[in-house]
Amino acid sequence: PLAYKDAVFISPHKFIGGPQTPGVLVAKKWLFRNIVPHNVGGGTVVFVRRKAHKYLSNVEDREEGGTPAIIESIRAGLAFKLKAALTPRFIMTREMEMM
Repeated sequence: PLAYKDAVFISPHKFIGGPQTPGVLVAKKWLFRNIVPHNVGGGTVVFVRRKAHKYLSNVEDREEGGTPAIIESIRAGLAFKLKAALTPRFIMTREMEMM
């Protein structure tokens, strides 16, 4: 490896076909040891009592509170697929044509 990284964030909304897609975070598991989600939202809590509560154990579910961005996530996958199908030379040529 060229460098050690704890986490990498990718912004597929900047790709061709990527507008309205969510960001992608790839990170080491140890960064998610905290069982309290960063943003508590609907669907992140297993149970709540007066003196106790428990959050989901699956980090992906726990950290995505509220309505999941299903269509947007599919769109992100399609943007990655399109990026893989196009060469950097093709993209650069098209960008130059549009300028």
